[in-house]
Amino acid sequence: MVNAFLQLDQRLSIISDSVAAAEVLGTGGELVRAFVPIRDACYETINQYLTLSGSDGPLAPLNDYQRTLSQITDSIRTLDHFYERHSTQLEHARISYAAVPEEAARVRADSESLVDRLARLPPDQLAYTSVTTAVQHHDRCLRELEAAQLSVSQGGGDRAQLRARTAALGEAVKRLEQAIAAAPGRAEDARAALASVRTRLSAVRNRSARMPEAYSALLREFSAQCSRDLVGHDRLSAQELERASSEIDSATTALRSDPESALAAITRARTHLSEAEELVDGVTDRLNELRLVQRDPPAAAGRVRFQIRDAQLLAVNLGVVKQWGSVLDAQVLRVDRAVAALTGRHPDYWGYLVDLRAISDFVSGVVSKMKDEARR
Repeated sequence: MVNAFLQLDQRLSIISDSVAAAEVLGTGGELVRAFVPIRDACYETINQYLTLSGSDGPLAPLNDYQRTLSQITDSIRTLDHFYERHSTQLEHARISYAAVPEEAARVRADSESLVDRLARLPPDQLAYTSVTTAVQHHDRCLRELEAAQLSVSQGGGDRAQLRARTAALGEAVKRLEQAIAAAPGRAEDARAALASVRTRLSAVRNRSARMPEAYSALLREFSAQCSRDLVGHDRLSAQELERASSEIDSATTALRSDPESALAAITRARTHLSEAEELVDGVTDRLNELRLVQRDPPAAAGRVRFQIRDAQLLAVNLGVVKQWGSVLDAQVLRVDRAVAALTGRHPDYWGYLVDLRAISDFVSGVVSKMKDEARR
């Protein structure tokens, strides 16, 4: 019985340490939940053994010893089965836990190797925002790792925190390496980006110059409600173009001394240009869409009706007509109402298209739901 107990204690200790390592490393949630009842049962067996073997009185009945031995044997068997089922995870946790200090030391060595690379950068490149920001972040992560290492070495810290700090410094090292590698080419990057954004500004200005003509055509050819939401696009797009031009001027000035500030200004200029393009396209695209639907109004409705018929056929094939048939039938009526609303000398073609798109989007949503139900 003593021999069996020692085997139980050894197995329990090894598995408990591995499970604890997995829990500390944040990878053992399910493992811990599976092990707790097994561990508690083993503790009960151990308590019974200690009670039986620690008595100074007369020997207990033989049956008590046999029963305790049987429980110890069962506990050993249960632990062996648990280990067999989870051996890969347990061993990985044990090895990873043991390797945490070594990994921390390796990452610190990588960190220290960056000192020489930083020293070789020219002073102007050392002052780049990307470099100074990466250096500050790296130094903060290094201090936190050093504190975690000291805490673990003194027995007051946990390896989960040390592992997290190691990972953080590792990412900071990569970020700083990238900043150092990119620094020599930032000026050329800024020059190329500046040339590109100037070309784009010119192109958007040319497109913007054609917008008044497109807007005038909208008012001549279609009812006012077809372009009411586009009022002011010319003024707003001009403002965005002016802001983009100002940022480009700022980038031109900054390029001489601070390429990264120039790149930041270019990014802002691109944002303004995107806004201007969207405003310009809003007018020209609307004119093209309305002319297309004006030439053949039933065609737009026909495409949506075809989409509805496809959805109805899908409902039949999936056997969900009871749930979705009436919903899809109602969309046919919505299309009919949209078509009927096209009246007068200058129909509201834009309202017509908006209604049809809303119906189309709704039918697409119904089709997705039917497919999801079928998969379940």
